[in-house]
Amino acid sequence: MRNIAWLFIVVGTWCLPATIRAADSTPADERAALEKALELAGPQLYRNLPIVLIAALPGMVSPDAQAWTVYDEHGTGDRVFVYTRSRTFRCASAPRSDQDQCLLRLASIIVHEAWHLRHGQGEAEAYEAQLAFLRLTEASVFFELSETASQNIREVSRSRDRVLADKRNANRQADTGVGEHSSQNTAAYSPR
Repeated sequence: MRNIAWLFIVVGTWCLPATIRAADSTPADERAALEKALELAGPQLYRNLPIVLIAALPGMVSPDAQAWTVYDEHGTGDRVFVYTRSRTFRCASAPRSDQDQCLLRLASIIVHEAWHLRHGQGEAEAYEAQLAFLRLTEASVFFELSETASQNIREVSRSRDRVLADKRNANRQADTGVGEHSSQNTAAYSPR
């Protein structure tokens, strides 16, 4: 009987939104930033994502990473990690004149990682989902793209192009036997 009770507790905890599970260990301003970004992303679609806020980058992730998805042994998305010390997250967490744009950017990062979580490791498709979200959101909020939104879209487009070029180069090296090719279990969103 005790095992069944523990099962309900564990399953019940798993079903809670990530932000509630992390409430005890995450500063209030970080939780608030994540909640606002999730609202912008679309609460119906993104509210219950398994998101973990993390203040340290693991060695397997690019030093420029802002978020990444971890996959299980079958290649299925398991969890999204959002790096709270990234430039975008710090901006979204602090009251500033550009906080709304940073929250929108954080929401777009969540859309990108949610695509990975649900569909796999396809970078081109995840970036397209992110860019579509930015274009749709900015167009509906401002009825035309503002310079800040255009800059956001250009930055994400450059990141996409860089990541896809890096993947093509890695594949070419693997095909020719040059360099070391390994299967990665994470995808990191890291705009420059």
